[in-house]
Amino acid sequence: MALRLPSLPKPALPKLTSRKGVVLATLAVSPFVVAGLAANGLHNSSPAGPTQAAPAPGGGAPPAAPLLVRPAQDTTAMRTAAEAQAAAATPQCLYARLVPVGRTGWGIPLPAVWNSTSTTCNLMYGDDPYRTTSRRGDPDTAIRTLQRNLNYCYGYKLTVDGVYGSNTRGVIRAVQKRHGLAVDGIYGPKTRSAMNWRLFSTRTNTWSKACSSPL
Repeated sequence: MALRLPSLPKPALPKLTSRKGVVLATLAVSPFVVAGLAANGLHNSSPAGPTQAAPAPGGGAPPAAPLLVRPAQDTTAMRTAAEAQAAAATPQCLYARLVPVGRTGWGIPLPAVWNSTSTTCNLMYGDDPYRTTSRRGDPDTAIRTLQRNLNYCYGYKLTVDGVYGSNTRGVIRAVQKRHGLAVDGIYGPKTRSAMNWRLFSTRTNTWSKACSSPL
């Protein structure tokens, strides 16, 4: 014989006032609306992410985020690279000429461009004496002129052989460092203008005893 359980009375539903209805309606808002509020910074129920600053003790303003400081660029290396790039576009010195200094009758024997009055040229390690297969000009004279001047004005004892070898390059590097230039071991326009030179007088056919940088 089956047992019959007594029926329980149904609980009475409370009447909703207009204010309570608004609250319940708000709780039943679609999750898409909540997501939209969060996207606009109006919903703060999620935990603070890494971009949110934690409140400072005592209710003050949150501390400023630390700035990321990048290591400083090695300006010396950058300047050396720029000098090397410029050297690649500069022709080899293939002669030497006497560049007048004012109207004094004095001049400076400088490495120069072949068949030109220009001294905007360079010499670098490996010029022995030609840099390319071209056999024009007289680079041996240009290198020897530079080597003699380095020996006299800077006190070195280079072999004047017309070859821009490791010793000549090393002396040029020392001269560049002394004059605050990019140390690349390449004789070029900037090294030429900063260097001290021994002058020669065409009037008296004599050399100066002192060296100077009149360029």
